[in-house]
Amino acid sequence: MSSPLHEFARRRHEAGEVLERLATAVSALGGDTGHSVPQLRAGAERARSGRFHVLLLGCFSSGKSTLLNALMGQPVLPVKVNPCTAILTELVYADQPSVQVRFNDGQDPADLSLDGFLEQYQLSTAELSEAGVEASDRFGNVDRAVVSYPLPLLQDGVVLLDTPGLDDDPSRTARTLSTLPDADAVIVVLNATRFLTELERRTLRSELHPLGLTNLFFPTTMVDLLDALTDHPERELADLVTRGREVLGPLCESDGTDRFDERFFPLDARGALLSRWDRKTGERRDPPDAAALKQSGIEPFEHALESFLVNERGRAQMEHLVGVAVRTRDELDRQAQLDRATADASVDELRERIAALEPQFAELETIARRVGQAVDASIARLQQLVWQDLRDFLARTEEQLPDALEGFDLGGLAGVSLLTPAGRERVEIELREELEAWLATRAAGWQKTLRARLERSLQDLHDEIVAETGDFDAVVDGIVADFAGGAVVLPKTNTEQDVDPGERWFSVAMGAVLLSPGAVAAGWSQGYEGAMKGLVSRLGVRLAVVALGALLGPIGWAGILLYVLSDAALLMTTGGGQLRRAKAEVARNLQGKLVAQADAQREEVLANVAEGMAPLRAALVGAAASEATELKSLLQRTIAERESAAVSAAERATAWESALETVVAGVAELKALAKL
Repeated sequence: MSSPLHEFARRRHEAGEVLERLATAVSALGGDTGHSVPQLRAGAERARSGRFHVLLLGCFSSGKSTLLNALMGQPVLPVKVNPCTAILTELVYADQPSVQVRFNDGQDPADLSLDGFLEQYQLSTAELSEAGVEASDRFGNVDRAVVSYPLPLLQDGVVLLDTPGLDDDPSRTARTLSTLPDADAVIVVLNATRFLTELERRTLRSELHPLGLTNLFFPTTMVDLLDALTDHPERELADLVTRGREVLGPLCESDGTDRFDERFFPLDARGALLSRWDRKTGERRDPPDAAALKQSGIEPFEHALESFLVNERGRAQMEHLVGVAVRTRDELDRQAQLDRATADASVDELRERIAALEPQFAELETIARRVGQAVDASIARLQQLVWQDLRDFLARTEEQLPDALEGFDLGGLAGVSLLTPAGRERVEIELREELEAWLATRAAGWQKTLRARLERSLQDLHDEIVAETGDFDAVVDGIVADFAGGAVVLPKTNTEQDVDPGERWFSVAMGAVLLSPGAVAAGWSQGYEGAMKGLVSRLGVRLAVVALGALLGPIGWAGILLYVLSDAALLMTTGGGQLRRAKAEVARNLQGKLVAQADAQREEVLANVAEGMAPLRAALVGAAASEATELKSLLQRTIAERESAAVSAAERATAWESALETVVAGVAELKALAKL
């Protein structure tokens, strides 16, 4: 029985064949068919080469490599003691194993053997401890390594991205986090034997939680080792699940729904690998050891991941392909109607009409420019909104910091313990953890309110664009009527079956912004509301990173910890009885630091907001401009067809109807494949 993922890959490939068939039918009309044939063929190629990008994150010894091998059913990447792949590694399907290292500085790609790649681009524990950041920085010119391997999971269109890891090296962590927005699913691998370390908690709090991602999965490996580490493994596993729900629960919410049980999976990755691969023979087991596979616990995780990819990401991909065919149908319908409406006019007469329409076309260009001006004004408002919101948030954080410090529980430390190095270290750790948790919680709450304000701002822009669309359509209707020599209104080319025509530019623009290697127009196919939600989420991810830079900068969180730790001496000398005065002193030292950091980064924050909105501006202006261009092209194609055609109007109409019939049937077939 084929898996849902395999079945989806088949449907997606079949959809590509349908689009290719439609492209052939439309091109048979001859002449200039506008954008239809190129769009159909591009959609067909996208479907045939469709991919799901699945990103794996994890700290040292989390079991990430073993889980990766278990998913593929074969130990492709050897598991060493605390290995750290120093670059992003992309695993794709190919008939023969190979590795290609790609660079971002113009160098030609380097072809390596798998062993050669691992030797050159993995960091040992010794390298990490001795060389630190410098060890990984020598790979700064490397974009990624593409490891090709003949494995079933990869053959079904899954691309696995093995990241350098989440550790204390900011450069590697930054490279990893920069890949998050383009991933269809993100797998955060945890280790049951050292579950949710302070580093992992800090990363989840400060890096992932503020981004509001809804595609996170948390497999927890090495549960099989609990038997050897505790006398009560079942109780320990239950406690692990409880702690996981407490810490990871907020990261497993989607649309206000708790999805923890669909995203958190204790499992034995090594057992899963061995159930699918015979260590003695070095061959894959076919079929796998069913009992061992079930015992490993990996199947529920794989089923949940497959369901998410197929039902959420896959549905968006298929609806996008349906949209390509729908737009082709609409374009052919427009051209057929215009051909019929102008059947009695001569070529010379039509040329005179289109020449007389230049002022109206200039008016369309003016409206397109007004769209750009409206977006520019919206970006300026959005810049001020984000900047002021960030500054106000930091100011409130500073105001509430003294009370927060006063309420921190540092474990009831006595004065005697503070006078010892161990006592001081304990104070520092407790204070750091309390402060980071407090700041992370506040930052996450602020991000949530900021997203709501982002959506309201984009809604205001949408309303302005819809008004411009109305003016645009009135001019278009006049152009068509004058060209056809009578009162005729052609149907507007719709972006999707559920998108209101008055919102088509905004929906097309957001679809273009959302288009990425991993998420093909996610949200676009769900109409305007889905597109709005998708864009706010994607823009929110970017602004979260931008705005939180004010917290993570030189005077940000790291700066706070420096001030706090510098006052540890005060805690030592005053002892537990003077702890309140020490906390107050720490708070005074921190006053103004966060706002000052934000002030110093104002121009950078504004520039990043503008950069984040730039694709939307280009797409909106482009949508309006291309529609005006396409209208003129449609009129010119009508003249060209009339001039070159040696057949009667009735025969031309028959050809249009035949092509339309084929495309309509293709749309129905694609909808069936997409299960709409």
